[in-house]
Amino acid sequence: MRWQMVMLEFSLISSTLANIMLLSQHSSLKMILKRNLLLANEYQSSKLCEARFSECEDKMDHLQVLKLPSMAKFNAGFTHCNQSFVKECVGPSKESYERRMSKMLAKSRALFIKEYNNKLFNWLVTFSLVMVVIGRFVIKFFLLEIAAWVMFIFLETYTRMFWSAESLYYNPAWHIIVSSWETIVYSPILDLDRWAVPIVIMLLFGVLYWRCFGGRRKRGRGSLLPLYKNSYNSSRRSRSD
Repeated sequence: MRWQMVMLEFSLISSTLANIMLLSQHSSLKMILKRNLLLANEYQSSKLCEARFSECEDKMDHLQVLKLPSMAKFNAGFTHCNQSFVKECVGPSKESYERRMSKMLAKSRALFIKEYNNKLFNWLVTFSLVMVVIGRFVIKFFLLEIAAWVMFIFLETYTRMFWSAESLYYNPAWHIIVSSWETIVYSPILDLDRWAVPIVIMLLFGVLYWRCFGGRRKRGRGSLLPLYKNSYNSSRRSRSD
């Protein structure tokens, strides 16, 4: 009888230990599964945010090297990039990537503003000289040539008087020039940075056509009138004879 009691106690203890082991294994399994789910979620979030971050970084690098610098275009790309990142980057990695994103955007904006005025100044000097050549030799429009000379002399004289181009950037006249430039270069209807080359090619073809064929037509019309008069006079003389 005593032996049976010992065996019964042993079986109870062993079953209890087995249940405890099963419960511990089950809880550890649940913890492992939960951890794996968290890691998978974090990986997907990191992958998604990294893709959006890389796209924005490439976009900012592209805006730094615009052929025609435009603050309006940079601001539009900056805003669109930030909005798409906030909308599409989700999950546990969003907070860390938001900090990286804000630093990258701030650095890109500071670099663009630093180079913007210098690029615009060089473009305006080149543009004024090109307009001088066009106004004098291509379309021969005196007022265009004078306006281009005034613009060129203003830009060069101001920088020589005040020793640097940076002093020009605080002048109210410069802000008017910048506003006019931004209106011409970038608008919701026309992005001149994208279409500048095709437009210039079309204008060159138009000017060449006008110079070559337009002048010939005028000379041809002038030469036809004397011929007509001569033929008319010869016919009158033959009739009088």
